[in-house]
Amino acid sequence: SSSFLRAGEGIGSASSRTMRMLEASSAEQLYQTAAEVFRIPMPSDGKTVFDAAFSDAVEKVRSAVPDVSVYDPLLYKYDCTNIKLAIKCAVQDIRAFQDFYTCGTVSAAQMEENLQKDTAHGLPPAMAEAAQIARQEYAKTGEARCIDLLLDRACFVDMSAAANAENVPLIQKIVCMRADFANVLACMRIRSGGVAADAARTLMNRAFVPGGQVELSVFVNDESGCADIGQISGCLGDCYVRNAVRHAVTAADIGRAQKIFDEAVLAACQPYRFKPFGPEIAVRYLLIREAEITNGRIIASRFSAGT
Repeated sequence: SSSFLRAGEGIGSASSRTMRMLEASSAEQLYQTAAEVFRIPMPSDGKTVFDAAFSDAVEKVRSAVPDVSVYDPLLYKYDCTNIKLAIKCAVQDIRAFQDFYTCGTVSAAQMEENLQKDTAHGLPPAMAEAAQIARQEYAKTGEARCIDLLLDRACFVDMSAAANAENVPLIQKIVCMRADFANVLACMRIRSGGVAADAARTLMNRAFVPGGQVELSVFVNDESGCADIGQISGCLGDCYVRNAVRHAVTAADIGRAQKIFDEAVLAACQPYRFKPFGPEIAVRYLLIREAEITNGRIIASRFSAGT
């Protein structure tokens, strides 16, 4: 499996593939280059080439590894996004099934069937329960944000449970890092919003996700509602997370902080760069491809903006 995935990474290194995409002189050329470097057929709609490239990577893992459920914690976020979309389609009575990710653990077709039949067949357990609660809460309050908050929390419950059950240390580490980073970003957003302390504390309680090193009590206080990010970094034992959070304190905006956190997750995979075999090879393969796809979408967005 490890050898197959190494051979299927694409043309050249990740850096060279990104450089080739940067050399594109138009959006159409970018899509064609992406299809070539990722070795996938060019979709009829060129804009979907990045979705197709990551779905291809996931399918390669599914076809190669002995037990694909080991890697479910890395894919649950796509299920979470699909469930949110399905609920919002239902409550607004619209159809947007073409926007479902195809790389989650639950197929887009199953997600559409669940929506039509009001079921949760095949969904990870915490997200299945949260989906029902979210629809009920929205019906009571009309607050769309409750859908996102409930599903995000449930997603991390499922990620942590699956990671602990399969016991691959790198996946457990990534899930823990992402939980801490999600909570730090939520805290940063709430603090930047300038809301009153009581409102900030309530929102942080709702936005907090489980699975990280830092407990909820560290993120809230009586004075401002949400704790200072610099103080939170002192509670982090993992060096990758601690250094990233300290770096994010100096970031100019939330987007820059998110980038720092994404790079910290990738850095956690670097010790396995030259490991010949093992589950970590597939983990690193998926995360690097995910980063490449993000880069490709950034380049595409610049063409859309006329840059």
